[in-house]
Amino acid sequence: MSKRRFPPPWTVDEANNACFDGGGCEPFGKEDVEVVGSIPCVASGHPRQYYASVLHALRGEPAIARLHAERCLTLSEEHGFRQWRGLSRAVRGICAAVLEPSGTIDQAIVGLDEYSGAGYQFGITALFMLLGEALLLRGQAEAVPEIIEQGLTKCRLNNEVFLEAEFYRLKARYVLLGNQSVDAQSLLEKAVAIARSQNASSLELRAARDLAWLWRSQGRLDDARGLLGPIYRSFTEGFDTPNLIDAKSLLEKLG
Repeated sequence: MSKRRFPPPWTVDEANNACFDGGGCEPFGKEDVEVVGSIPCVASGHPRQYYASVLHALRGEPAIARLHAERCLTLSEEHGFRQWRGLSRAVRGICAAVLEPSGTIDQAIVGLDEYSGAGYQFGITALFMLLGEALLLRGQAEAVPEIIEQGLTKCRLNNEVFLEAEFYRLKARYVLLGNQSVDAQSLLEKAVAIARSQNASSLELRAARDLAWLWRSQGRLDDARGLLGPIYRSFTEGFDTPNLIDAKSLLEKLG
């Protein structure tokens, strides 16, 4: 099965109509529509809330992501939709683990097991990505390699390649824990290239930010500026989101 490329980017309005219903949560901006555009058309209700939770998590907004996951869970329990119940329970658990360092990742595992145990597969790729990142943030990296490989496998089997770049970025973060900077650079360069080939500016920014950080630690300031600067300047909105705030802060440190 060939890999699906991103379709033409959605407009901001189209992304918000697909995945956003207001209620105090911020709508998506242009930096998000490439990811939304890679997802099959989602209807109102459960799918919209689930993908909204994933996208807000990608934006670095776990509190908003958890709110959407809780809405999806409520709808799922009201209407008996087991598929969306497992997905939303997993995302809610992942967000809780990020927001509450003293908590556990158990809720996320329960949701993931419920979903996969029922024989469902579609949409599970994002769960592996979010779970891997949460474990890295919590310093529980032992299971991360297996989670990444499972996620990459699901990317290919389910033709859900819109998060492939993220898995290589996370893999690089993991290998950096063992001071394997050469391997990390190769993985991050691959992540940047994949995201760029998919016209996924948000994911390209995340990978480029990590690569620029690595090059800064090696004294390669010009290379870091040359990579991250043009990508950051290509954005026209969303500068209050964590991804762009982090990129701007790094560029200021690079001089």
